[in-house]
Amino acid sequence: MNVKFFPLVVERDWPWVSQTLGVKLCEDTKGIVAVDLESNAPVAVCVLDSWSRSSVQAHIRVIRKMALRHGFLEEVANYVYGTCGMEVMIGVVPGNNEAALKLDKHIGFTEKHRVKDGYDKGVDYVIMEMTREECPWYSETLAEQHHGR
Repeated sequence: MNVKFFPLVVERDWPWVSQTLGVKLCEDTKGIVAVDLESNAPVAVCVLDSWSRSSVQAHIRVIRKMALRHGFLEEVANYVYGTCGMEVMIGVVPGNNEAALKLDKHIGFTEKHRVKDGYDKGVDYVIMEMTREECPWYSETLAEQHHGR
């Protein structure tokens, strides 16, 4: 698999993203799409929205786990923490989405809070967080090299 990363382009990518990830398009939506160049198919996406001065909400979907071995998480971390200068990535996950919670914890997010019945009656919203300092995928040295500084 040969993976390349592209900025999310709403006109091109949103129909697939909306169907695959099920998030709403916000006026501040940005993101990264990982594409397998052999099949020209998206293999992972990170949609970023609800930007503040120091944080952003991340929505991640990995279609083919190989995308993780080809630098997808490093690309996302470099963009969020290096390019955009954010301090915190936030994830909001329904408490019954075990696969998403498992992935988020595996890639470095930590659970910070549960909003009782926040998603649905009997289903909490789980607030996840990954700070710049705790992110295993981000290196300021690599980010500077990536940007040619």
